[in-house]
Amino acid sequence: MEKYRDYSTVDFLNDESFLRWQSNPSAQESNFWEAFQNKYPGKRDEIKEAVTIFKLFHSKEDGLAMDEQYELWKRIQKEGKNSARTIFLHWLKYAAILSLVFLSGALTYYFYQHTETQYQLELAEDTKIGKGEAMIILPDGSRVSLEKQLSEISYSQNGNQLIVNRDTITPKAAAGDELMHKVIIPYGKKSMIVLSDGTRVWLNAGSQLVYPSIFSGEKRQVMLVGEAFFDVAKNPEKPFFVHTSDVIVEVTGTRFDISAYPEDKLVQTVLEEGKVTLNIEGKGILSKGGKIEMCPNQKVELNRETGEAKTQRVDVSKYISWKDGMLEFEKVDLVRALKQVERYYNVRVFLADPLTGCYKLSGKLDLKDDPEQVLNVIKLTVPIDWQKKSNGDFVIINK
Repeated sequence: MEKYRDYSTVDFLNDESFLRWQSNPSAQESNFWEAFQNKYPGKRDEIKEAVTIFKLFHSKEDGLAMDEQYELWKRIQKEGKNSARTIFLHWLKYAAILSLVFLSGALTYYFYQHTETQYQLELAEDTKIGKGEAMIILPDGSRVSLEKQLSEISYSQNGNQLIVNRDTITPKAAAGDELMHKVIIPYGKKSMIVLSDGTRVWLNAGSQLVYPSIFSGEKRQVMLVGEAFFDVAKNPEKPFFVHTSDVIVEVTGTRFDISAYPEDKLVQTVLEEGKVTLNIEGKGILSKGGKIEMCPNQKVELNRETGEAKTQRVDVSKYISWKDGMLEFEKVDLVRALKQVERYYNVRVFLADPLTGCYKLSGKLDLKDDPEQVLNVIKLTVPIDWQKKSNGDFVIINK
């Protein structure tokens, strides 16, 4: 109970016990949350706000098609623009929270389901999921642990079976149902997923992918948080859409990488082969959004803070080498390079002097080595050194 005393509204909306309490509570859960509010009355406002946001998705929206569910989220964000000042402020507050929740976790699982039973996470009370554990969340709420550093997941064409690292799993659902699956990959791990249509997805460290067991509608749609490389199976009759909080990538069959980590200022899309359309989600009163047609060997960087999008020709190999265990840089800020090292090895790297992060880094890093060896290679390129703290964190210092 004590772990909830510092929770924010967003934290509650990402907590499975809270979500089960709202969707289909047991007597035990109802008693727990009532006791918690009595013990910590100062948290009642956050809980009330979280309940309100949860109901925005469930009051009359159950059973919506996936297209309509995406539109619901955007509609909530836009509601404030067309209302009086008080309503604007009310909805804007929720829109900001919803953006964070949608990016960061558990509500996406509930948001994509189509029946009441699928809103539930039927977890045993004694199930303990370790923090930072790689896993698949199946449509019935059960979880499959991904123990390997690089896990491989593939689906049958009818979506009724999946193979995880050579183990065959049959989800508890009828074959042919479009039910949502979610893969969570923490820092320090990666995954390669073959979807039911043959699309291959390499999911980078610290990322999440939400997708259906089969693509039964007129569109193939998935949602990404973090970074992934997509090799999309060609099907001109059924376009493929990758949804992030800021950009929707539309393709029919192509190879591209998109990096949309919540903590990064930039959303980056790099096209290796084919053609894609970026639909940029306008955010805020002054942001208009827009579309960008990309050609091979192009990179588009969207600045989340300013809404500005920049397009340039690049050597694509430098941006997709991570899936093969390499990082390649060409005049990249050190701080951005170190962030990728953090994600890959699940370590913390701090700068003793923030200005050190402005050094430009060029070269290749073999990620098969340990982080100490990688940092030793970096210090051959830029004038820095490093120290390792007793807790395993690294500190970058100037020479």
